Order: sequence, then structure tokens, then C-alpha cells
Amino acid sequence: MSELAVTVIGRDRPGIVADVAEILAGLGANLTDSTMTRLRGHFAMTLICTSPAGASEVEAALAPLVEGGLVATVRPVQPDDAGAPTGTPYLLTVHGADRLGIVAAVTRVLADAGGNITDLTTRLSGKLYLLVAEVDMPAGTVDAVTARLTEVADGLGVGVTLRPNESDLL
Repeated sequence: MSELAVTVIGRDRPGIVADVAEILAGLGANLTDSTMTRLRGHFAMTLICTSPAGASEVEAALAPLVEGGLVATVRPVQPDDAGAPTGTPYLLTVHGADRLGIVAAVTRVLADAGGNITDLTTRLSGKLYLLVAEVDMPAGTVDAVTARLTEVADGLGVGVTLRPNESDLL
């Protein structure tokens, strides 16, 4: 079994997720992790699957989607212990007027403290910018990170909140 990373991007239309899922299921691939979003009329999906087919066979099977205007790539990945947390989960929110450098400045603070971003979403609505990120933070770093985030946010003229993230119940 191969573990593969599949990305599909392009102009959004109904049925892309179904098309990709059907092709992968037809190859015997099992979707293990995935994320998909629509960004200003463009579709973007990344997924991890286990497959009896190799990367080149999966990419060839996705060729009809490429001919339909999408870009699809398939790469082998090494399995890891993805379920093991690397720190304590926190939820970061940043909101305010849009301006250059918000993501760069805020994520640098997290990276410098050893924080690992596990999910990040941004949205621009008119002039309002919103960033929401799930972050695993190393023990003993949150107070200093919160202080540094507040300084950076003040300099950018945005609001910031870092709070413990509730555990998901499955």
C-alpha cells in the first residue's frame, strides 16, 4: 500500500469532490485525511490516501480532470504518527483591517516559540481580514507568545486572541 498526497486546484464547479473521490475509490484508495475549500471562485483540495496504486497510476487516473481545466498532482508521502500531538492545542484568531504582513508576522511569533500550525484559514470580507488557526504550543510558552502576539497585533492594528482549543469529540 502506498500513502499518497493528492492536490487538486482550479476554477470551482459542482462535482469536483465527487469526481476525485470516485476516481480514487475506483483505484481502491482509502481517503484518510482531507481538506477542501473554495477561494474566490477557485477550488483547492489536498488529501492523503492509502492506495494499492502508485503515484503515477493515480495521477494518470486523474487525467480527465486535468483535461477539464483542473491541476492535479500526486506524490508519495512517508507515513508518520500524525495522531500524536506535538503540544497543547490552542485556537488563534486575528481580525481587523486588511493589511500587508498579518500572516507573516503572526505566524513568525508562533514559529519562533516552537508552535506548530495544524490548520489555518483566512478570509477577506470587504476590508475586514480574519485569520483562524489551530496551533499546538509547547508547554510553558503560551504566556510569552500571548504577550508577543499582543505586541505584533498592536503594531498591525488588529485584534488577536489565543485560547485553549477544546478537544474534538468523535
